[in-house]
Amino acid sequence: MALPRYVLAPTHLTGDVFGWQLNRDRQYLDCHETFEENFDRDVEAAMGWAEQIIGTREEWRHTRESGLDRWIAADERAAAGTDVLRSLEPGTLVVAVGPGASGKSTFAVQAGIVTVVCLDSLREQIGGDAGDQALTPAAVVEQTILLEKYLSEGTTLYLDSTNVEVWVRAELVKRARRHGRPVVALRFLPHLDTCRARNRTRPANRQVPDSVLVWQHSLALAATPQSLLAEGFTAAHDIVTPLGPGG
Repeated sequence: MALPRYVLAPTHLTGDVFGWQLNRDRQYLDCHETFEENFDRDVEAAMGWAEQIIGTREEWRHTRESGLDRWIAADERAAAGTDVLRSLEPGTLVVAVGPGASGKSTFAVQAGIVTVVCLDSLREQIGGDAGDQALTPAAVVEQTILLEKYLSEGTTLYLDSTNVEVWVRAELVKRARRHGRPVVALRFLPHLDTCRARNRTRPANRQVPDSVLVWQHSLALAATPQSLLAEGFTAAHDIVTPLGPGG
């Protein structure tokens, strides 16, 4: 099976702005203006930026195609899209892991997932305001009730919340195991600047404070697929989403 290929390339972005673009198997991931005036230092900075998006250190191989510089890395992890859901066993608990505005809700819509439990939706149902954090404790109680219901029924469920804290995930793994259900983690980790840009497009009551977004992103960065498997997840996948609006 071919490994996902990441391609990092200097490019013309818009107008007179030049910078870098990162693609995976020809899927556009993100772009950034140049980092340094010195080209060698700029290349190093661009690699560091790309590795933050990918989530791991990479071995980059330089190539020149049609006179254009490219840096290519083949990642040993199976970065995935909505196709990852095809192999799920019935009754699987699918846990999204990622900071605010990383694309978790958008993924659920694009994948056509039928049963979704989302904290934002529960806050809106309870108090009429999806962004009212004072409603979170009540929403978590309702989430737990629904989680138990769907696990006991054997319904495949997508849990749409950040789940970036280890103790939160440990409780979810424990519940799934108690019901004998597989539990799969999907990590969403766009670059922090991408999350910030998406966050700014949200309604004011749903915008995550920047300090919280940074904290969530750092915890998601630490939640590598390897560490998620060590936590007890049946499987763990990185989900690569294009730049754009996200949940």
